[in-house]
Amino acid sequence: MAAKPRIHLTAVASYATQGMQLLGIRNAGELVALASGRLNGRYTVTANGGMIFAKQDEMHGGRSDDAVRAREIETVLADDDVAALVTVRGGSWFTRILEKIDFDVLKRRRRTIHIFGFSEMTSLIAIAGRYPKVVGLHDLGPLFLFDGVRRFMTKRADAYLQAAEMPVDPAHCAGFGAGWAAGTYRGMFAEFIAEVAAILDGRGSPRVPSGRLLGGKLPAAKPITIVGGNISVIMPLIGSRYAGFIDPAGKWLALEEINESVGAVDRMLAGLKLAGLLDRAEGIILGNFRDGDANLSKAVFEALKRHLRASRNQPVIELTNFGHIYPIAPLPMHREVILRCRRPARGQARVSIEIPWDRLGRK
Repeated sequence: MAAKPRIHLTAVASYATQGMQLLGIRNAGELVALASGRLNGRYTVTANGGMIFAKQDEMHGGRSDDAVRAREIETVLADDDVAALVTVRGGSWFTRILEKIDFDVLKRRRRTIHIFGFSEMTSLIAIAGRYPKVVGLHDLGPLFLFDGVRRFMTKRADAYLQAAEMPVDPAHCAGFGAGWAAGTYRGMFAEFIAEVAAILDGRGSPRVPSGRLLGGKLPAAKPITIVGGNISVIMPLIGSRYAGFIDPAGKWLALEEINESVGAVDRMLAGLKLAGLLDRAEGIILGNFRDGDANLSKAVFEALKRHLRASRNQPVIELTNFGHIYPIAPLPMHREVILRCRRPARGQARVSIEIPWDRLGRK
């Protein structure tokens, strides 16, 4: 009897102990039980507790298990029974182990594997996602749900009180947001894994990448291919043996960032410009740019305009659900999708990305 396809959970960047505590999870078995709750037996879930509950010391190089983490990635990528690899969080410490990973094990895969991750996992999605038997999805590490929902509901509470012309107490709004996140966290985590299964089944996700046209022109519909992710994680790949995996020649370059100032992002944009990446891109996708609670997306667009050639009139779009933000929508890398543009009678043109989920695994 053939083994059921497997969804594997791991943490190969920063450790995930704190996120597990917020979920009320004490070990890998409890995590598997939670993640399996809404799958109806269609998939088997496994979790590497050693990775997820690892120790980390930021003053002494972060994680001390580099070789073990590289072996974890290689083993999963080589296993045809693994249908999905879900990195439960991003963080730090992953980029330095890239050279220890033999990504060419993916050349021997017979079945497609979907990889879910964002933030520090940008390089994993960018590199693995270009292999024929990999669908790399820039999608949240599900432990981000707590912070994302907390921020989202804190702002909703603030906006509601202002609209009702009631006194706004920031501490009360923050408490409301944290309470809401705590109360919904486990259910949302399980629902995300159920959505992973739906994507594997070709039914896709109800979360649709959408936003607006910021500059340039677009037809009503256009097939595009996307590369990119977190801009600070992309930067170390420039000039490396992995540079080709982020080359946007004939593609759209997607960028997002968290906890960096506009000046720091401008410096990174200059790096992309000097390396030729901005000029080679067919178009630019901007996601959410945030430094703490400050939304810098508008400021980053103003900075970006200083780096683009006016004569090219490159199209630039903003996806409001791409990046370290809730809700976030999955964005496939290295796979053809349809960029749709709708021009209302008034206001800015709206854009969305149509993902052919039932065909995404074929290449």
